[in-house]
Amino acid sequence: MGAGGLTRFAVPRGMRDLWPEDWAKMAWMGDRILEVLTGYGFRPVEPSKIELLEALEAKSGPSIREEIYWFEDKAGRALGLRFDLTVGLARMVAGRPDLQLPAKFCAISDMWRYDEPQFARYRHFWQWDAEVFGSERVEADAEVISAGIDVLRAVGIGNFEVRISDRKLAEGFLRGLGVEDPARLGEAIRLIDKRGRLSQGEFLAELRSLGFDEGQVGRILEFVSIRAPMEGGLGEAKGLGLEGPMAEEGLEELEGLADALRGFGVGPEAVLDLSVVRGLGYYDGIVFEAYDRGGEDIGAIFGGGRYDGLCGIYGRDIPGTGLAGGIERMMLSLERSGLFPKLRSQPLVFVASVSDAVRAEAIRLARGLRAEGIPAELDLKGRSLRGQMEYANGLGIPYAVIVGPRELERGAVRFRDLSARSEEELRIEDCVKKLSDLARSFAR
Repeated sequence: MGAGGLTRFAVPRGMRDLWPEDWAKMAWMGDRILEVLTGYGFRPVEPSKIELLEALEAKSGPSIREEIYWFEDKAGRALGLRFDLTVGLARMVAGRPDLQLPAKFCAISDMWRYDEPQFARYRHFWQWDAEVFGSERVEADAEVISAGIDVLRAVGIGNFEVRISDRKLAEGFLRGLGVEDPARLGEAIRLIDKRGRLSQGEFLAELRSLGFDEGQVGRILEFVSIRAPMEGGLGEAKGLGLEGPMAEEGLEELEGLADALRGFGVGPEAVLDLSVVRGLGYYDGIVFEAYDRGGEDIGAIFGGGRYDGLCGIYGRDIPGTGLAGGIERMMLSLERSGLFPKLRSQPLVFVASVSDAVRAEAIRLARGLRAEGIPAELDLKGRSLRGQMEYANGLGIPYAVIVGPRELERGAVRFRDLSARSEEELRIEDCVKKLSDLARSFAR
């Protein structure tokens, strides 16, 4: 096929293929993430990847159609590909009245959003997720934040901060400025959510376009500019003279969260940042986002918050809080810093046969190695021994076991280190043990 054919069948815009080296990194990260989350008592689940469009619109409204992949199936049903895991988990939990509460679930899977593709943002992407259903206490929020911090540390991201705020505080502040219309309030919240992606001039211009006068614009700018360690930041927020029950409730929640975070051992990595509001409409309390301090252009590497009203939409009024992190963004952060461990995306050993006469023995040995958990490759093309070694080298396989008739008579094989270009004869059982030890030394 010519170059034109290759271009013709390129993947759709915003999508990408995952090659073995990509998948090895994702699998390694998935193992580290699940180890942390299950250690916190979160149980892995998998919500449906396809939802009724009605379920996706239930909280976000019909406008969500502009941001997701949706379609009609052969029966004429309106369906959509999920855009996050929280909605599916809330639907699942609302439909299970037998669950012990609080119920804690986690997931690692893929989803789709019809966003404009850009740096570190794909239309098909992978996330990890942890949710607590059935607790309205700030300890639940603190636990998911603590779990997120431990996940970052487990994969090797150490220079980060978690920026925390409260939607009630933000909405209460805006209502105090006279914003009561729900549509205008939603537009203002979405604009604050975009604050980090806009210049100050652009931000102020958009505030004015929403009808805010110069005095209100100044107060909003003062509000969203507060970013400081939790205790100091809360002092600054109180200094704004916020009034109204919603703003006061938000401040109380943040004070309780600060105390709870200290109990979980969370320190200066947690900061109060009143520009954090989270764009998704189902958040209604504490919200937070984590950023790699060395790569903020990647965007938030995890984010989340409280959504006490979400499950009620699906039939059962249960409070909830949780977080989700982007696998690709975390991978990019690690790659930039050179923090990924040496990962194996190819088999550990190639089992070669010197001739067709011993090919059956080579297959038997490969079966035995695989049964011991040692990834092993075989010749499937009838190549010469030289051709087999060239193939193994081309794949980057580090070791080879060469099966020959004379060695088999002695119950032995030749073990070759392909990178060091060294070779020794080993009894078969000793060769298996050596490979087993080597397999354990490689990161999975």
